Amino acid sequence: MITRNLRFAAKAVLGFAALDGTVSNGFVRSFSVVATATHKQSRIPGWTRTVAGVGASQETQRQSTATTTSLSMAGGGVRTRGLEQRREGPTPTEGGMVLYLKAAEDGKGVGDCPFAHWIRLILEEKGLLYDVEPCAGPDDKPTWLLDYYEGKLPCLRHKKEAYVESNVIAAYLDYFFPSEPAAIKENKAALDAAEEALTGFFPAVAGYLKDVAGDGDESAESLANLREKLSALEAHLGDAAKSGGYLDLSGDADSFLVLDCRLVPQLYHLSVGIEKFKNGIPSLEGEFPKTHDYLTRSMARPSFQNTMYSPETIEWGWNNARQ
Repeated sequence: MITRNLRFAAKAVLGFAALDGTVSNGFVRSFSVVATATHKQSRIPGWTRTVAGVGASQETQRQSTATTTSLSMAGGGVRTRGLEQRREGPTPTEGGMVLYLKAAEDGKGVGDCPFAHWIRLILEEKGLLYDVEPCAGPDDKPTWLLDYYEGKLPCLRHKKEAYVESNVIAAYLDYFFPSEPAAIKENKAALDAAEEALTGFFPAVAGYLKDVAGDGDESAESLANLREKLSALEAHLGDAAKSGGYLDLSGDADSFLVLDCRLVPQLYHLSVGIEKFKNGIPSLEGEFPKTHDYLTRSMARPSFQNTMYSPETIEWGWNNARQ
């Protein structure tokens, strides 16, 4: 039954940290095939929300039988609050995916959220067809998202179920739509090392970019903290950079992990923020060349090219956070 399967998945992801997005090794699989533009398409936005009964009244939704199980970190575990009763079978199938995410400054385009970008990269790498629905505010969000999920973004609606929190969505996608688990057992130690290298990385990025008082200050604590995290990442990427591989250190050009999907948007934000707000300090290319090379190779992948938003969008987002 889907309820039992999702409960099993929930147990594996309850230990995830929302800010760090820590992914359990049980859900870290390498993508053996890179999705191409002909295999999937993402559309912005244009999805009709009145599907599968979502357009029903709020009272009708609340009275509907909720037998499916949705994962949510907000309540500290599993929340048995589905949108509708499942009918199509015991296991989720492809199709019918819509990703609700933060809108850009114009209120229509895709915004700068690195966690939504993480999910889009997973969808692209797995070749899953999906739509995106940018939301500029509560008026852009469907009633069920506001009533049952506190309007949280990103939110993945898959047919008649919905999931919030990027780490939960990533686990859901990798559990029910696994790619080839290439050399996972052999590379377990390397994956554990990658997890350790990424611990606290995004909080360090955010702390540095939001530290207005530390702009131009080489002695700023936020800069020292960021350099520490970048050094750990640089050390881990040493062998990967030599072989042209990614975080699993296999050297296989297609071994792009869920962890990579998480890290690359964060590095993209950092690289833009360094140039826009921090006078080029620290220099990724000069001080952390392996990390710079890793980011360059990752951004050249079709999945990133298909989901990339402009540096100006990132600048707008961090400008708001720095106020």
